Amino acid sequence: MNNLYEKYKNFYKRADKEQKKNHLNRWVVSYADFTTVLLAIFMVLWAYNGLNISDTAEAKIKKEEQKRQEEQIKDKGPNYLLDGVKNPSDSKDIKIIEFEKMANNINSTLEGENKVEIITQKGQITIRLGEGVLFDEGSAIIKPNAKKTLDKLAQQIKNCDNKIRIEGHSDNTPIRNSKYSSNWELSSARAVNIVRYLIENSKIEKSRLSASGYADNVPVATNKTQEGRAKNRRVDIIIIN
Repeated sequence: MNNLYEKYKNFYKRADKEQKKNHLNRWVVSYADFTTVLLAIFMVLWAYNGLNISDTAEAKIKKEEQKRQEEQIKDKGPNYLLDGVKNPSDSKDIKIIEFEKMANNINSTLEGENKVEIITQKGQITIRLGEGVLFDEGSAIIKPNAKKTLDKLAQQIKNCDNKIRIEGHSDNTPIRNSKYSSNWELSSARAVNIVRYLIENSKIEKSRLSASGYADNVPVATNKTQEGRAKNRRVDIIIIN
């Protein structure tokens, strides 16, 4: 009986020791898992913080570079956009500046010319040549003195790539002579002759030029007075941006 008691007593002691040992092992495993999770969270936070620092530093460098470029443009003056810029941020802005510069040059070149008006509107420059500047009454032959005016103008526009439209206009007084039976024919012939002159004598690319005759359909003044009719008898050379 005593032997049986001792046998089971030792058995329960060993079982109790095993249970305590397993309990200890489970605690160590849980602690290890917890430590691993903390380490992973720390690594993620460290990496995220490093990315933020890198992004902030890169943004700061870009901002300083942009500021430096703006200061360079400012120091070189307004013509820098036309003459010195290598990588324009907006080509449309540069085209507008060039167009305005051309308008100023045309205005300076033709300043003082009799019955010549320069009209600058959004997207186009109109050189308005009044009655008698280019042609005699009822004629579409360019006057010798008028060729000098056309040559001056051609020097300012021959090297650009803008389209140029030549428009012939008249008043509402009917015309009838041996060559032209209507103002339509006369106004169209005048526009065509100017286009031909610019191509043949000023070497302007013909693909840039067009001619239109409007007769009395686009007046700029009333046809009820002599002064108004004189203003309507004109040729418009329109440069389109």
